[in-house]
Amino acid sequence: MHGPSHKSHIPIRTDAGRVFFPLAALYGALAGGLSALSMTGSGWPSGLVGAGHGREMFFGFALALVGGYLLGPLSRRWLLALAGLWLAARVTAVTLPPSLLGQLLSTLFALVLGALVIPRFRHARKWRNKAVMPLFGAIIVLPLLWLSGVDLPLAELGALLFASLMLFMGGRLIAPAAAGAFRERGMYLDARVQPRLESLLLLLLAAAVVALLFPVSRAASGTLMLVAGGVATIRLLRWRLWRCRRADLWAAGLGYGWVALGLAVLGATLLQGTGQRTALHLVTVGGLGTLASVVMARQHYQRQWKRPPPVVLMLGTMALMATATLSRLAADTVPGVRVEALWLAAAAWSASLVWLAAHLLLDAPDSTVMKTTRSGKTHLV
Repeated sequence: MHGPSHKSHIPIRTDAGRVFFPLAALYGALAGGLSALSMTGSGWPSGLVGAGHGREMFFGFALALVGGYLLGPLSRRWLLALAGLWLAARVTAVTLPPSLLGQLLSTLFALVLGALVIPRFRHARKWRNKAVMPLFGAIIVLPLLWLSGVDLPLAELGALLFASLMLFMGGRLIAPAAAGAFRERGMYLDARVQPRLESLLLLLLAAAVVALLFPVSRAASGTLMLVAGGVATIRLLRWRLWRCRRADLWAAGLGYGWVALGLAVLGATLLQGTGQRTALHLVTVGGLGTLASVVMARQHYQRQWKRPPPVVLMLGTMALMATATLSRLAADTVPGVRVEALWLAAAAWSASLVWLAAHLLLDAPDSTVMKTTRSGKTHLV
C-alpha cells in the first residue's frame, strides 16, 4: 500500500481576484441602488445615509478591489476567511451603522489586508515603488481614523489617497499595455511610465495629503491637487491612447482622466472653500468606478483567456460610468432634478457593475477551450 502522495499535502491556492472581484462588483451594484434609496427620502438603509455611502465606497468596494488585485494566490482557507470578514463588515456597516462591531470589522479587514500586502513592496529597488508602502499604509489606517471620530476631512482625505493609488497603479497598467498596442501596429511609444512625471505626481500628492491634515494649510493642499491634476493630464496625453485600437486602453485612459479632472476640481474647490463633496464624485464614481472595472476585467481575461476584455464590455463601461458620473454631478448642481438624477446615476452605475460581474462569474473557459488555447491551435475572440 502506498502512502498519501506528497501533492495531497500541498494546499490548494486560488487567486484572490476570482473571489474579491465578483464580490466588489456585486456589492458596488447593490450599494449604488441602496444609496439612491437612502438619499431620496426613505432613510434606509441608514448605514448609507450621508457620509455612509462614501465610507462604503472606500472600505467596501475599493478595498475589495485592492485585495483582489494585490493579494495574489492564497490558500482557500485564508481566502474564504478574508472574504467572510469583508462580507461581515459590509453587512454590519450598512444595516447597523451606529454599531461599534461594524466599524471594528471594517478596521480589522483593512489591517489584515495591509499586513498581507504592504510587506511585498519592501524589496522594491526604486523609491517610487517603495512609495506604495506609506501610501497603502495611510489607506489602511483610514478606517481606524473614521472609527476614532477625529476632526479631519475624512471624505476628502480618502478620495485623495485613493486617487494617488489609482494614478500610480493606473499608470503602471496603461504604460506597458499602450506600448504593446503601439508595437502591434508597427509604431513605437516613447512616453511609457514617464518616471519624472510619476515622481512629481507622488511628491505633489504626498504633500497634498499632509497639508490636508491641518486647517491652516488646506488651501495649499488645494493648490497641490490642482497642479497634480494638470501633471496627470499631461502624462495621460503623452500616452496617445486615441491611436491604440484597444477599447480596454480607452476605458483605462478615461478612468485616469476622471481622476485627473477630479483632483483639479477638488483642488479648485478647496481653494474657494466650497463644493468639495460634489467634486469627490469625479474621483470616486468616474475615476474609481471606471478604472476598477477595467482592472477587474483585464485581470480576468488576461488570466483566463490571455486576451483583452470584450470590446462591447469596455465601451459599455465607459458609457455607463460616464452617465453615472455626470448624473451624480447634476444631482448636486442642477436645480429641480436631484431625485431623478440620483436614480439615473445609481441605475447606470449598478448596470455597469452587474454586467461586469456577469462576465467575471459566467465567462470562464472549460477544460477543452483551455487545452486548445494553451496549445496555441485555437484562440477565442
